[in-house]
Amino acid sequence: AATLRDREVAKDLGLPISVHANNFQTSAGGIQQLADRGLLGPDLQVIHAVWCTPQEIRALAENRVSVSVSPYSEMRIGFGFPIAAQLSEAGVAVGLSVDTPALSGNADMFAIMKAIQNIENGRALNEFKLTARRVLELATIEGARSMGLADSIGSLTPGKRADLIMVDTRALNLAVFTEPAHLLVEAAQPANVDTVLIDGRIVKRGGRLTTVDE
Repeated sequence: AATLRDREVAKDLGLPISVHANNFQTSAGGIQQLADRGLLGPDLQVIHAVWCTPQEIRALAENRVSVSVSPYSEMRIGFGFPIAAQLSEAGVAVGLSVDTPALSGNADMFAIMKAIQNIENGRALNEFKLTARRVLELATIEGARSMGLADSIGSLTPGKRADLIMVDTRALNLAVFTEPAHLLVEAAQPANVDTVLIDGRIVKRGGRLTTVDE
């Protein structure tokens, strides 16, 4: 009853909803319960969704529900291994997330990209199951899409907010810089970020923060 009331209030106020579901194996079936009650929809984001039946994955895709995957917290807590590739292949909008630095230890999206690629390729016994290009999409435009913000952020497109990072490709760990997605996902580290813009405002330049006295 409380869930139904919360859902109605959010709908009336036009608010998006994020909910943890199907994280522990013992909590499997939660997404099906939401589907049975007609609570799935494009304004809903499910976090984790580690233990899903094929029927639940179809329900997520058909109702345009997005999923936020945070591989480090999912493994750290003992939820299990994320199923980002399976969800994405089924047409579910999947974004990568940190979850919380207090749990995962840091907010390193480069490490998260490496983790999800290695998990999915290792599970599939296929080096190319989840390509670097696809992983980069999950960390950028797909992450924006999973939050309902793809119209304003997530890609370098005229009219969108100028949210971007600039990576120093002269760094030794990126030499010799060839295919961008491959090196950004599989080699880049936070220390390689030279400049950061948030909505056009420079908050990091030359590797140093510009708005915070370190």
